[in-house]
Amino acid sequence: WEEVCMFFKVRGPGDGCLDSVNLEVFGEVNLKSLSEGVVFLAFCEFIRVSRFFGFCWFGVMKVSEILQHPEELIPLLKFYGKWKKAPELAKQSDDKWKFCFNHLLKVSRSFAMVIMELEPEVRDAVCIFYLVLRALDTVEDDTTVPASRRKVDCVEFYKHIDEAGWSCTGYGKEHEKNLLEHYDIVVDCFLSLKERYQVVIREICQKMGAGMAEHIEDTECYTVDDYNRYCFYVAGLVGIGLSRLFYETGREDKCFVEDEHLSISMGQFLQKVNIIRDYAEDLEEERTFWPREIWSKYVPELGDLQKRSNEGKSLACLNHMVTNALGHVFDCIKYMQRIKNEQVFNFCAIPQIMGIGTLAEVYNNRNVFHTNVKLRRGTTAKLVVETTDFDKLMQLYYSCCVKIESKIPPNDPSYNETKVILQEIMNVCLPHVPTVPNLAILNRAVVVLFAAVVAYLINTRGERDGVFVIWKGGVPDTQEMIAIAAFFLVVTYLFSFFGLQFVKSERSAAAPL
Repeated sequence: WEEVCMFFKVRGPGDGCLDSVNLEVFGEVNLKSLSEGVVFLAFCEFIRVSRFFGFCWFGVMKVSEILQHPEELIPLLKFYGKWKKAPELAKQSDDKWKFCFNHLLKVSRSFAMVIMELEPEVRDAVCIFYLVLRALDTVEDDTTVPASRRKVDCVEFYKHIDEAGWSCTGYGKEHEKNLLEHYDIVVDCFLSLKERYQVVIREICQKMGAGMAEHIEDTECYTVDDYNRYCFYVAGLVGIGLSRLFYETGREDKCFVEDEHLSISMGQFLQKVNIIRDYAEDLEEERTFWPREIWSKYVPELGDLQKRSNEGKSLACLNHMVTNALGHVFDCIKYMQRIKNEQVFNFCAIPQIMGIGTLAEVYNNRNVFHTNVKLRRGTTAKLVVETTDFDKLMQLYYSCCVKIESKIPPNDPSYNETKVILQEIMNVCLPHVPTVPNLAILNRAVVVLFAAVVAYLINTRGERDGVFVIWKGGVPDTQEMIAIAAFFLVVTYLFSFFGLQFVKSERSAAAPL
């Protein structure tokens, strides 16, 4: 690092180049060439300036990720704009709603981002809906409290949402604990909602509490039916509730209420993704959600999946679980194809594409058994900012399916089932996938480069005896040779590829599912 700084005669880390940015956050940086050194230093200076303007989110990223995936830099910047919007909206509310929005940010920043982009009336109802269910989930999830007490509290929890001044102690940690201790504020905001929204939130809370109580004393999940039923209670009901809220606010049609199985699949899919991803964390906390009916086909005990000697069987079990989750994707696509409101679409689509993106990451990945595998920040940003409409969503689904398909081991026991499901999804997505690559950004960059090269070449020419001279004679210097070579390369590109962005796909339009 010091040698590179000295070579470029810029400030080193001791001279305030990074100020409060700790170099350790970048991980191990191996600069193999001067060009990488230039990029690295430019990025460090970008962080220094960005932090001055509040872009501290980039401080936790590794430079190696930016160097390996430069195409993710623009999505990261756009994602930061979305990420900052939620806290700014929270500041504009009165004290009670400010508490709710701030705690929404603390207990789930990812969901807070999509919730805060909804229209105000929908946003407020969904925010309270989420906080009520999050508080209930905290009661159900705190294993330090006897199961008998939690069972009663889960069943009775929905009643307290109408009790002004009610709060709860003894459950949860940090933000969840604080949420329950100040639950009276959530109750006040709930009571300020329209009656039709209160009815939906109260009914879902009652059903979810009863379902959670049914499973609180379970030591493990035995069958796939048990697995599906648990996911229904903790997530499928959330899907039903959200669909009803979208209908009650007038943003969506009644079909969202009538076709409950689609709403249920939306929730179950996300819950199964979390259960698969959180295997190591849940096992450490002595919680079991993977169904015995699946894992017992591969190992005698669930913990045996962590053993290196069982790696082949462990990966086969993991792939089986992922295949089971993929079975909900078709319903999820059908649900999202019906959405008319843009904000509602973004709210539903972003978590779903993050879900299948996570499955693409964990599929056949041995790290799942030892750590919590997550999407890289750059990948997250790319998925979020590119999910702008149904066509884009289908394109992202298609790319995730292709990634999963490329990772399927030929000898995997679930090989045929996984291939069939992926092929069905890709067939639905294919009409939305362009036949030519998206060259819009590259074309703009090439046009700018073309203008810069032409300007440079013109500027280096001159006049002789009042006549403009194109060739000065002699051998051109190095800079001129590079500029001339760049000029011909750019012209070649423009003639060869520039027009592809205007080529329209000849695929037939996709029919409604």
